[in-house]
Amino acid sequence: MLWHYPACFKYNEASTKLKETFHGRQRLRDFRHGARLDGQRDRRRRHPTPLQRARLALRRIGEFDKHYARKEYAIFPIMENQGITAPPKVMWGVDDDIRSMYKDLKNLLQKEDFDAIPKAFSDLKYEMTEMITKEEDILLPMIIDIFNEDHWLQIAKESEEIGYCIVKPEAKWVPERSLPEDVSHETLESEANPYINFQTGYLTPHQLEKMLNNIPLELTFVDADNIVRYYNDNGEEKFFKRTSSAIGRDVMNCHPPKSLPIVTKLLADLKSGAKESESMWFRAMGKFILVTYRAVRDDDGSYMGTLEYVQDIQPILDLDGEKRTLS
Repeated sequence: MLWHYPACFKYNEASTKLKETFHGRQRLRDFRHGARLDGQRDRRRRHPTPLQRARLALRRIGEFDKHYARKEYAIFPIMENQGITAPPKVMWGVDDDIRSMYKDLKNLLQKEDFDAIPKAFSDLKYEMTEMITKEEDILLPMIIDIFNEDHWLQIAKESEEIGYCIVKPEAKWVPERSLPEDVSHETLESEANPYINFQTGYLTPHQLEKMLNNIPLELTFVDADNIVRYYNDNGEEKFFKRTSSAIGRDVMNCHPPKSLPIVTKLLADLKSGAKESESMWFRAMGKFILVTYRAVRDDDGSYMGTLEYVQDIQPILDLDGEKRTLS
């Protein structure tokens, strides 16, 4: 119900189509020529060329990244809380290797390197199939007896946020549950929130949360012990995936193994005072992303944690002239 058995069949279907498209190097070499001739014969023809079919199939298989993200951001945190730490790190590393192989194949197809494509596809299919076997024969048996219904409900909720691979559940999973006799739905509702006093004003927790969620930045706060304590949520797709499972988690476990040296050095520099902030910028997802890490210090200068904020700065770079009136 929460795993990916239907997706496996769809994956195999897409994979078979991709393999058929890649069958024979001469046929691969004919892609470009065939596409050109097809266009010359009938530019209005709606049937996709072999090359277009290959790209469509590869794009569909690319949804595996959502499935891997569900493992890494919804399942692995619970495993770590249950004391299972080594398998998630190893599997995340292999996930990233498969992601790299997929990107390499995608680039080869973009370059129309038909000599290299068949082997790259074969290697990718083998590793993906091996990962499915590891998930079903190792990962699931490892967690099935230690995850409770609350864990699976949390995974189901976060899976909706992350997305699914090719196949989505036909219906929302709602297990039958009952409240203890001495607890009613009314008593579960929170009382009026008290104000939080700041040096420059006061807000209710609800007001503060809504305000933070409306800031056009992805905010994450990691405390002095490297524990994730907070992230905001504006309801939009995030550049960096965040789920409620991250709260209370060691930030080192929130990153793939290949990123750990960078994260470790960055936090050490911010904590020691070697740096007060660090910024990175790059293009991804059709956006120009700016990421800033800033040390948060108490009045006496002691380190309280690190604030990360992420934003798409492309709309800012696109600004021209001045605007001094309302739209």
